[in-house]
Amino acid sequence: MKKAMGIILPLCAAGVLAACNGNTYGAGPSPTSGPSGNCGGPPSVNQLEMVYPIPNSKKAPPALANIYVATKGSLPPSNQFDFFLAQSNGGSTFTGPFTPINESQVPTPHAKPSYANPTWYASAIAGPYGSSYIIGPGQSVVLLWNNGGVNCTPHFQVAAFETKG
Repeated sequence: MKKAMGIILPLCAAGVLAACNGNTYGAGPSPTSGPSGNCGGPPSVNQLEMVYPIPNSKKAPPALANIYVATKGSLPPSNQFDFFLAQSNGGSTFTGPFTPINESQVPTPHAKPSYANPTWYASAIAGPYGSSYIIGPGQSVVLLWNNGGVNCTPHFQVAAFETKG
């Protein structure tokens, strides 16, 4: 995984800069015209945990439709939380907002949250403007926390996984 992370992190950083600044090689726009800073991480009170694909899995199916997470308690009702997804081939996208679901809607096997009575959410891998976005086979994927309600730069890694080759 160290080798994969060595590849992913620079790609991820480049993808974040490209998504937010439109410029992967030079300095981004000034603070007054660009992102308002980093997005931070998920609200700590909610203890967000990715459950599917299982974090650090090396056998996640390619062409996933959703990322599934659990939280301790509900997320704020009008949040605009999502993920910035970056894969080792350089592809990236933002996922859809977290949508409440029932545990029965989470594919199995999935990780068990570290707390009792979690609230379950799905975040669609829809790609830009609702187009389809496909994570291919043999890809290392990193998910960075994003708060779509503010103009910020995702940087906090929530989870990583690899798709089957």
